[in-house]
Amino acid sequence: MIKIATIKDIARIAKVSSAAVSRVLNNDTTFSVPEETRQRIMETAGKLNYRRNERKQKTEPNDMKQLKFGLLIWCSEQMEYSDPFYLSIRQGIEKECIKYGINISRVFRFMDESNTNIDAHQLDGLFLIGKVDIDIINKSTRTPNIVSIDYVLSDEFDSVMFDLPKATRQALDHLLQLGHRKIGYMGGISYIRTSEGKVFNTDARQKEFEVMMKELNLFNPNYVFVGDWRAEVGYELMKQALEAEDVPTAFVIGSDPMAIAALKAVSESDYKVPDDIAIVSIDDIHLASFVTPPITSIKVYMEEMGETAVKLMVDRLRGRGLPLHVTIPTKLMVRKSCGANTADA
Repeated sequence: MIKIATIKDIARIAKVSSAAVSRVLNNDTTFSVPEETRQRIMETAGKLNYRRNERKQKTEPNDMKQLKFGLLIWCSEQMEYSDPFYLSIRQGIEKECIKYGINISRVFRFMDESNTNIDAHQLDGLFLIGKVDIDIINKSTRTPNIVSIDYVLSDEFDSVMFDLPKATRQALDHLLQLGHRKIGYMGGISYIRTSEGKVFNTDARQKEFEVMMKELNLFNPNYVFVGDWRAEVGYELMKQALEAEDVPTAFVIGSDPMAIAALKAVSESDYKVPDDIAIVSIDDIHLASFVTPPITSIKVYMEEMGETAVKLMVDRLRGRGLPLHVTIPTKLMVRKSCGANTADA
């Protein structure tokens, strides 16, 4: 029996989406695609002796509802809900998918260090949230339609990021402008999921903090407190900082959940925020403005990161060949924890 070539066969060989193949072969004049991609699709169809089924073509939809998409999240569900950063990104993805009729048919999570095996070979596209090594992705799927969020997977795939070093500079600049010189840093250690487990490295926020403070001859290694990215660790680290003989007058804290827990530790001591210790954090989660005092934070547009990822996916499915790396801006949100006059700020 002679095997009849399908649109999926052409898409796999031409390394484009099924939707792109369908629209090119259907001569869709509203579909913008690079000439090189269009030519590759046509040549592949010719080599496979593809013949359109006119009866089927009249009823074949050319929208996203035909395609299957997956979502890979680098952390467990428990960790996601303890830190709203990744939760907000996922909600942004899901909200934007509804607009385009995209169906997330599979959700993958790395629940522990030993299990990094996922099967996404039947998917037409994959959204990746968090830091996952490219080797895991190459073993898990053959689709060229991948968008990574909060991590640049490779130059081959689209990505959406926010500028971590810039956010750190915004926080530190604000404290310097308020006159602080004895500034500490509090945060966690970053890691990447690999086939062998977690690979740890110094977080970009900590690196940028140390670079800036050294350039100003203000860096004190005793003012750096690092642990896990968990709220309770922020509490423990602040307790540790307050027990030292020399306590910083201000802190840049790498995440809002850690900052909120650190705020509790200060409230249980003889120190006060912002009178004795000023705090500027990074994230600006919803809860940051409801604690006492409200936390000055660098706003990261997390939902917008997820929404942008979906728009990149749709754009790629419509034929864009050049990978794009989008950086979402951040914004300083001044509140009482830094001691600044919010009206003047």
